[in-house]
Amino acid sequence: HCTASGEAEDVRKFGIKTPTITLPLGVDRPEVISAAKSQLHQLYNIPGERQIILFLSRLHCKKRPDLLIKSLNKVIASNPNAHLIMAGSGEADYTSYLTELVESHNLTNCVTFTGFVAGEEKQTVLQGSDMFVLPSYSENFGIAVAEAMIAGLPVIITPGVQIAPEVEAANAGIIIDGETELVSAITKLLDSTQLRSQLGQNAVNFATQKYSWSAIAAELSTHYKKIIQEKYTQY
Repeated sequence: HCTASGEAEDVRKFGIKTPTITLPLGVDRPEVISAAKSQLHQLYNIPGERQIILFLSRLHCKKRPDLLIKSLNKVIASNPNAHLIMAGSGEADYTSYLTELVESHNLTNCVTFTGFVAGEEKQTVLQGSDMFVLPSYSENFGIAVAEAMIAGLPVIITPGVQIAPEVEAANAGIIIDGETELVSAITKLLDSTQLRSQLGQNAVNFATQKYSWSAIAAELSTHYKKIIQEKYTQY
């Protein structure tokens, strides 16, 4: 059971010849928090005029939060109201490196580290932000991306996130590779409320159709029936 076409390709590269199915992970559509934006700004004491760029994932070098911090310095040059939320936890040494990186780029007033978030706080962070960014080297699926999309956020991800082709096809976000493209994509979304709204709505529609548990359960049931009936000779 693979969660993305890229993951299925990786399975074959390892020489595994067992039949596979490709079926994504699921996410629940959250209860809407109508005042999420104001609550988010209040929760972390962020000025109301700030536009929120959200990184929500484990703080790990594979996910390149350092690239996002370095890119923020260039983004702020043309968008001084940009504010980065780093939501997630990581090993102490790497977390310290990221905080030192923020300080060395004079971004202390523009970056908020929240630590691990869950439950209502997590939904406030998701629904109150303006965009979601995950510049990972590699993600076999990227559940945080699906959570961001179903919360209505336009996403900026790399080709290393293996659902990137589907996100691009659904026009639910922007696929980037490298710092220059990352700066350009963030700036583009910050500058256009209409584009953020359009991509965000596409993201909700796509995630609801593709990643809802009811749709996944129905398809998984079909696959299991075929497996039981031994109808998978080659897949």
